[in-house]
Amino acid sequence: MLVVFIRALILFLVLFLVIRLMGKSELSQIQPFEFVIIVVIADLATGPMSDRNMTMLYGIIPILALLFMYMILNLLLKTNKKIQTMVSGSPVLLIANGKVIEKEMRKQSYVIEDIMSQIRSKGIFKIQDVAYAILETDGQLSVIDKKEITGSIPLNIISDGERLEGNLEILNVTDEDLNKILKSKNIKEENVLVATLDENKKFLYQKKGGGN
Repeated sequence: MLVVFIRALILFLVLFLVIRLMGKSELSQIQPFEFVIIVVIADLATGPMSDRNMTMLYGIIPILALLFMYMILNLLLKTNKKIQTMVSGSPVLLIANGKVIEKEMRKQSYVIEDIMSQIRSKGIFKIQDVAYAILETDGQLSVIDKKEITGSIPLNIISDGERLEGNLEILNVTDEDLNKILKSKNIKEENVLVATLDENKKFLYQKKGGGN
């Protein structure tokens, strides 16, 4: 019994360390691929934890291998926007100015009751009262009440030197429009750390290195 307890304790500490190294403090921050990795890691730990005939390394080595794979994939996600979009997806506009965008709703396998359930959790009971509802990459629905906004929805359109095509589409801003803005500001896209179009369509940005 003591051996089983010690094995369970060791594997718990390994799992705890792995989750901490993944850097997620809340379940709501977990992307689908991260959830899969966590489930597989937990499954790998159950064998050595309960089977005294199975060496601990049979559980620890695959867990560390998955952690290594996660760290490599996470690095790719941070350095390549195409891979990031392919793995994590991009934000999707489901409601605009009180109207459901049916094409996107069907594409995301949503039904009206799914949307109603989530907007009710935000204290809104009519779709017509929603200015914008955006399905985030973590599956959460960001809902903005019409009372809270005048004008357009503020969104980042450039992140770490790369334009955010999904947000540009939500704001109905073309690549040509953005190019004209960048030209008027005499800045290059790759030198921008973050750029936002606010509720008045004003272009706010910060250059890499802290410059303006």
